[in-house]
Amino acid sequence: MVSYNRQLAAHLALIAPKNEAISIKKHPQGEKIIYQNEAVGWIYVIQSGFVKCYINESNGKDFILEFFSEGAILGEMEALNEVPSSATVEAITDLTVYRFSLVYFWEMLRTDGEFNLIIMKELAKRASQVAKRASYQQNYPLEYSILKLLYLSADLPFALKKKDLADYLGITLRSLNRILTVLQQKKIIDVEKLNLAITKPEVLRLLNGYEKA
Repeated sequence: MVSYNRQLAAHLALIAPKNEAISIKKHPQGEKIIYQNEAVGWIYVIQSGFVKCYINESNGKDFILEFFSEGAILGEMEALNEVPSSATVEAITDLTVYRFSLVYFWEMLRTDGEFNLIIMKELAKRASQVAKRASYQQNYPLEYSILKLLYLSADLPFALKKKDLADYLGITLRSLNRILTVLQQKKIIDVEKLNLAITKPEVLRLLNGYEKA
């Protein structure tokens, strides 16, 4: 649910202090650092904090592609393809990022072998994650998907909102509330707090039951 790249975070932490091309910027919760359909002027690597990356559809609804945190790189796809951003990136906690220009991004790809390898692995990982997410959302019922997300978000330092959960699953709030009510009646979740009412091992057993069905 949340994508990290601590290898990239460690690499930036090592080279940034002695590199004038890399600056550290802070953004408050709620600020957008990349806008859908606009040119991306910078590459960002998250030092600390969380963001959500989402697409605003033509019908006005949002679809969350992913949540990102420490070490995640943002803007690289637009730089590589030389296109405007297909999504908006918004801070959902206070955020600190490493920031550098698109020109310097290309220079690092050419001259920094470790950076180049990390980026290639990151692109491959994201492609795999997209495939896995599509698979479980298509092959399992909504109860499974919601439980899985609540399980994965249980230890995050921010509260998952109903709208974000619905936008991540690509469903309406009405559909989400219907499933949440069912899960509350089964005493699996607390709808008011939107968190688990049973232990994580118990959730794992339920998820395994869906996967074996």
